[in-house]
Formats: sequence, C-alpha cells, structure tokens
Amino acid sequence: MFLEMSLWFLAAASLVFLAGLLASRRRLRTVARPMLLAMGLMLLLTALFDNLMIAAGLFDYGSHALSGVRVGLAPIEDFFYAACAVLLVPGLWWLTEPLERRRAASQRSAKPTGRTPQP
Repeated sequence: MFLEMSLWFLAAASLVFLAGLLASRRRLRTVARPMLLAMGLMLLLTALFDNLMIAAGLFDYGSHALSGVRVGLAPIEDFFYAACAVLLVPGLWWLTEPLERRRAASQRSAKPTGRTPQP
C-alpha cells in the first residue's frame, strides 16, 4: 500500500520536475549531474538516519502496509520521500522563477557554438 502510494508521489514529482525544466528552458544535460549528486546524497542520508532511528526504537512501521523490501532496517518506501524532495524542490523553484531569470538561465545553459557572430 505504501509502495503504491509512493510510486504515485514519485510520478507527480517527476512531472513537476519536467515541467519546471521545460519552463526554465534549461537543458537536462546541465542539471543532470548536480541532480544525481543530490539524489545520491539524500538517499545515503536517508539510509543512515532511518536505520539509526529505527534501531533506537524511535518509530516503526506496521509491516502489513509495507512491501517487505528493506535497506538495513529502513523500508524501501522511506526512500521515496527523499527522491520526491530532490525532484520537487528544483521543479517548483523553476516554475515559480521570474521570467527574466528563466531567460538568463536558458542562455547560460545554451552550449556555445564556437563561431563568432556575423555582422
């Protein structure tokens, strides 16, 4: 049940990310590396702190709603929250960014052609 719900949230977050990327006119190539770095860091921190908190007995999940897949003590469903945050925050940021900044960002992310402009 939690896995199914998490997949829906991840799909919505992915759509917001793609909409923000298109609205800001940034290239996926220019944002892919920092996004992957942020995703990896968030998943690593989620694994670390969730395992510590569950081991300390701060919380536990009812096993009837989980898929049963765990990373250590942490259920796999917990990692979807971090992945959604990494996709949602920049997507919403780009969607609410003023138009002038979007234009400047798209010009910065445009690959230089190496040609000099013709008069």
